Amino acid sequence: MNPIEIILALLGLIGIGGIIANVQTKHKELSFKALENKERRYKSCLLYMDVYFNPSNIKYLSSRQPDIHSSSDVIEYLRAEYHEMILYAAKPVILSVKAFIEHPSRDNFLASVLAMRQDLWTKQSNLTIGDVALAKGDA
Repeated sequence: MNPIEIILALLGLIGIGGIIANVQTKHKELSFKALENKERRYKSCLLYMDVYFNPSNIKYLSSRQPDIHSSSDVIEYLRAEYHEMILYAAKPVILSVKAFIEHPSRDNFLASVLAMRQDLWTKQSNLTIGDVALAKGDA
């Protein structure tokens, strides 16, 4: 192989390496944006759930949804979030939010929180409902 062929081969490798690096960077950016969007949507969902149990917290929704006035309104907005969630959420999150909508309870709320936490960050189940339930209010 002559020096020109070696140089052309190296330039080809550098070009392919640059393309691969660019694809990897783009993939990381898209993954980060997807995770960021999922986190934002989960927080919104949790806020609706919290307002269901603490109607005084409705003030935190008033700027977003001025037509929410009761627990039944909250559940309807939560249903809408749930239907969108089917597109992006992990199965345990979907099932836990569905359980909350069908049977609102503190345990179902906390199960949803833990499922969302696992989907976003931990990928392992290292907390239980008993670990995160507050002595007053969540029990």
